[in-house]
Amino acid sequence: MSAEQKPKSPSPKKPKQTPYFLIFTLASLLLTALLGWVGFQQFVVKSEANTLRTLADVELKKRVGAIEQWIKALQVDVAQFGERDALATAVAYQDENVIADYRRAVDKSIKGVKHIDFFPRGSAELKQDAEFPINFVQMDLIFTAESRQTLLPEAVRINNTWFIQIATGLPTDPASPALGSMLVTLDADALRQLLKNQDQQLGQTTVKQVFNSSSSSTFLSSGVGDSELTLVEQVPGSNWHVEFVPSYMLMERAAINPIPFIVGCIVVFLVLIFVSAFASWKLLAHQAVQKAHKAREKAMMAAKPSQEKGALDIEVKEEDKKLLGNKEGSLAPPVAASSNQSSLEQTEDNSALKKIFRAYDIRGVVGEQLTPAFAETLGKALGTEALELGESTLLVGRDGRVHSEELSINLINGILSTGCNVINIGLVPSPVLYFACATIGSTKSGVVVTASHNAGEYNGFKMVLNGNTLTADAINAIYTRIQRTQFRTGSGVEQMEDVCADYIDRIFSDVALAGDVKLVIDAANGATSEIAPQLFEELGCEVEPLYCEVDGRFPNHQPDPSRPENLKALIAKVQSSGADLGVAFDGDGDRLTIVTPKGQIIWPDRLLMLFAKDIVSRNPGADVLFDVKSTRQLNSLITSYGGRPIMWKTGHSNMKQKMIETGALLGGELSGHIFIKDRWFGFDDAMYATARLLEIMTLRDQDIDSIFDAFPVLPSTPEILLPYPEEKKFILVNKLIADGNFQSGKITTIDGLRVDFAKGWGLVRASNTTPALTLRFEADSDETIEQLKGLFKREIAKIDPSLALDF
Repeated sequence: MSAEQKPKSPSPKKPKQTPYFLIFTLASLLLTALLGWVGFQQFVVKSEANTLRTLADVELKKRVGAIEQWIKALQVDVAQFGERDALATAVAYQDENVIADYRRAVDKSIKGVKHIDFFPRGSAELKQDAEFPINFVQMDLIFTAESRQTLLPEAVRINNTWFIQIATGLPTDPASPALGSMLVTLDADALRQLLKNQDQQLGQTTVKQVFNSSSSSTFLSSGVGDSELTLVEQVPGSNWHVEFVPSYMLMERAAINPIPFIVGCIVVFLVLIFVSAFASWKLLAHQAVQKAHKAREKAMMAAKPSQEKGALDIEVKEEDKKLLGNKEGSLAPPVAASSNQSSLEQTEDNSALKKIFRAYDIRGVVGEQLTPAFAETLGKALGTEALELGESTLLVGRDGRVHSEELSINLINGILSTGCNVINIGLVPSPVLYFACATIGSTKSGVVVTASHNAGEYNGFKMVLNGNTLTADAINAIYTRIQRTQFRTGSGVEQMEDVCADYIDRIFSDVALAGDVKLVIDAANGATSEIAPQLFEELGCEVEPLYCEVDGRFPNHQPDPSRPENLKALIAKVQSSGADLGVAFDGDGDRLTIVTPKGQIIWPDRLLMLFAKDIVSRNPGADVLFDVKSTRQLNSLITSYGGRPIMWKTGHSNMKQKMIETGALLGGELSGHIFIKDRWFGFDDAMYATARLLEIMTLRDQDIDSIFDAFPVLPSTPEILLPYPEEKKFILVNKLIADGNFQSGKITTIDGLRVDFAKGWGLVRASNTTPALTLRFEADSDETIEQLKGLFKREIAKIDPSLALDF
């Protein structure tokens, strides 16, 4: 074969390189997509759903809680009228005049009343053609009330309009048979307004009446819902269920910003691309080394045919690095704050008599509004009220004011003229009267002649009927009775009794001091002047008395321990005598303030911190009440101790009523009222509170300054009193609530106007005991307090430019 005929050798094919980078890039993209999808579902979609459910649940509970409180208030209002024996008797005997009076009273006292029916027991009949018909629903409500079952409100539809109906047996006392029943029909406006007060832009609220799984009726709805999420909760103490569907606005609040997540995915992808590029380079380098080795091996085999083929092991170590970037955002649910409209409204009756009927007692200047003749008339009213409540006896005490004995004699004469008996316990502090009402057995009712902390020209009456200290509604009922001269007549019997020894023995058996204490007592020449030194000497204290002689003129200082100027002598005495503690009582012994050896004034809201720590630690979950004038640090401290803080209206009767309602074991006010239900009776008692303080102090074996150094204190003002006319003070506060511009502050109106900001708060309210406005401020710094004062001065001046704002 010629050279020309030799076949050409085929050209060597270029080996194909594996596209490692492309493969790794696609794998990285798929891995990033998978991680992104899983992460998005887990950290965005699921988190948003959980957050939305949490926010919606908060809104639902706000609405359920508001409706629950409305139902409780309605039940209390209706039950109060049902307790009247006079009403039950009038219904049983169909006395239309008395029934008409109570019908007007119910209509005036309970907001939204449209119709009231009264039925003697077993007389209710079907009336389907009446304006407010009696159908089987109403019959069931009436029979339920007469059989003493729980009063549950029920929504009923009459002529295409929804109403709320509630019934009660007459009287409501379960121990006695019902003589009849009362059926009250109200419009649904109060509930409707309750829902409108919630933020309607956050979702749709629907209220349904549900009796069983197959029977439900929607009778109220408010707002618009856009989510598929629907939360449902039953309103406790009712057959009503509340449904809440979130709106877009709430969904937006729950939304999590996806941009950080997307950026994280991009970062992961870029890292994987970098790792892919590095791995591709390493693999290609490895292939190049292998190729070179093979070439050398082939050359060697060609040169040395006898040489066996060898193997060259190349170990390549690669590390996989997994990088995870994740940013989780958390959206905390907003804190709900409800504010209730103030129940204190200026009455149209501006008579001198009406002015002494205050929110929680009767009080005025002797000789002007208060006279011996009025005391006798009041006695007739109280005797009649006690008899109608089934009480045959009233306890009567008095403080040491110069006119208290004369007023007490006339008061007793009035009580006796109704046929009600009297146990006269003489000159005692108010807590001793409360103690007697709780322990004496023959009666739970009493009255003490006192003006508490007011100046010597004042006097008044604090009243307890059937174990309840009278509040505004009950005091107004006394006023109405006096106006109508609706008094019983009879001939009661008076007897004298000393209960002070029993009071001291009871405290002695309850409180044990673990050490010696030197105590200075400033009784301000008030009602505790004799009993307080005796009590604390019995407990083992060395007592230094200061102004412990009863003198109703109060010659040394006013009997008000909430005023710093009234504590100067006590501070000096504590420091000069080397005492462990000083305590100042008010004129009737239900208020206190303490001072320390260093001259510190421990205001009662700080004192409440110590009591809360002691009592809540032994009673986890206990409720603790404090008034609107108290430091807001109580809220976080009580919570940290494991208790539930509750802010409430100022006033000893308001607080005692709330103590009963909530079952709280402790309550307190800035003014010095301390209410202890733990081991005691829950009424305001400055002497017992002092005994418990000494017990804590001696058990800890610490001086009082060291104990209170552990509790936080913020700059604050004492209670500021601005004299202001009695007939104008509530009007000014109500206008301030309606028209004041307090920027972004959180408004609370359960008692006056309290405005909370991030760095402090301010309060203005109408005093219920003196013709004055009460103010107080607390903040992180003195500078912020001055700013708060300036804000309140500006807004108050808009309403009354003539008022001297010199605080």
